[in-house]
Amino acid sequence: MRVERLELVDFRSYAAAAVQFAPGVAVLVGANAQGKTNLLEALHYVATGGSHRVSSDAPLVRAGASAAVIRVGAEVEGRRLTVELELRPGAAGVPGSTASRRRGCATSSARSGRCCSHPRT
Repeated sequence: MRVERLELVDFRSYAAAAVQFAPGVAVLVGANAQGKTNLLEALHYVATGGSHRVSSDAPLVRAGASAAVIRVGAEVEGRRLTVELELRPGAAGVPGSTASRRRGCATSSARSGRCCSHPRT
């Protein structure tokens, strides 16, 4: 899999961000506290379904926002895929709970019955 694009809406410190990745190695460079780790955390969340920094989704949603969106465009074995996750803390209807759901995928694999390499939810 090669990640081609990462888009964030109300994720951590970003109101909105879009990063295009060229083929090859990508290096994120910048001063401290500018959001480099937040970009990596968003990619990690899409890949694993969770954060490597916190145990709930609430800290991932930018202060004052009700939800965050992570959208990743990738190329997998010649197929172009889009994965979009919406993180909406408390959406499960239980105060203090967290829930995230996939809002859509451009491609799914009929062979595996999985959407964008993640189990359907």
